[in-house]
Amino acid sequence: MIYNHLWRIMFYIVICASYSCNLNSEYKKQIFNTTELNKTELKYAKHFEILKSDSVIYINVFNPWQFAKDKSFNYIFSLSKTDIQKTINIPVKRVICLSTSHIGFIAALNKQVNIVGVSGTQFIFDSITNSLINKGKIVDVGYEQSLNYELILSLKPDIIIAYGVESQNIGYITKLEELGLPIVFVAEYLEETPLAKAEWLKFFGAIFNLENKSDSLFSVIDSEYNNVKNVALKFTDKPTVFAGLPWKDSWYIAGGRSNLANLLTDAGALYVWNNDTSKESFPLNLELVFNKVSNADYWINSGSAKSLKEISATDSRLRQLSAFKNNNVYNNNAKSNSFGGNDYWESGVVNPQIVLKDIVKIFHPQAFPDYNTYYFKKLE
Repeated sequence: MIYNHLWRIMFYIVICASYSCNLNSEYKKQIFNTTELNKTELKYAKHFEILKSDSVIYINVFNPWQFAKDKSFNYIFSLSKTDIQKTINIPVKRVICLSTSHIGFIAALNKQVNIVGVSGTQFIFDSITNSLINKGKIVDVGYEQSLNYELILSLKPDIIIAYGVESQNIGYITKLEELGLPIVFVAEYLEETPLAKAEWLKFFGAIFNLENKSDSLFSVIDSEYNNVKNVALKFTDKPTVFAGLPWKDSWYIAGGRSNLANLLTDAGALYVWNNDTSKESFPLNLELVFNKVSNADYWINSGSAKSLKEISATDSRLRQLSAFKNNNVYNNNAKSNSFGGNDYWESGVVNPQIVLKDIVKIFHPQAFPDYNTYYFKKLE
């Protein structure tokens, strides 16, 4: 009991130090009188945690951009109305999303009606969200350094769900905070496995006060993903695979411990960069990449390309790759709109079991003979 009490005090101190809390004495008393903090079970996710008392939910987000170390962002959510500074009331009712992947999670919980603003309305794929956009119920708030701050203020959001790419690129976050707006980082894209990314559904379940629903949905996702994985791992032949598309003089590679690398392993394939120990993406010289992937069996996630012709137009040398010559190029943009909005990066984030089944079908077609891929298509 003494240990639990000390742990709660230390947790409170960390929250205040990281988030500049200015809690009144009544609220402090509420925290210290709580008999215990219950921690939500997370099986895979490493970049957040959820702790709960009787009426308060604490969500801590860890290292929410690439190469961040020892960064913690701590948020306090209340189940009842309160005037306490930096506390967000839940369930949230007015949400601004600065990434389409956030919409994927919210759509899984059928809470699109609570979205009031997004970055890049033209890139949204979800039909319900698009219907709300067409009715003027969801507006475009701009993107990063081009955010419309006046419009955002007028929307009176309960929460703005943001993401970070690099620390020097989040100046707009500082501006939003200076305006007194409630910013919360979501770092699902940094998780190392598909199931860890999908488990951020529990974060969204917490802020919408739908934890039972999010837990139930994730349990199904987890079970179905592992069922597909177990089928794939029975195959002893493991085709070699690479991904991406060159940009100017560089080719960004997903590290050998990245989400993509783990997805390919689960699909019974051998990622050509599997010996790399990086979790993040990094640029490499084109010649080096060409030499590494020249004889690989398959090529997936080839940027925005919709045909082999578009790929060869990027760099004629790509036609010499074995995967290209053998017509084994598959892209994840089977569900996309005319502006390049891609459902793979939206609903695909919260449906890794479907993504995995797609690529198992590509690499081991005999595994699911009657299945047609959903997010992926073969480029012709």
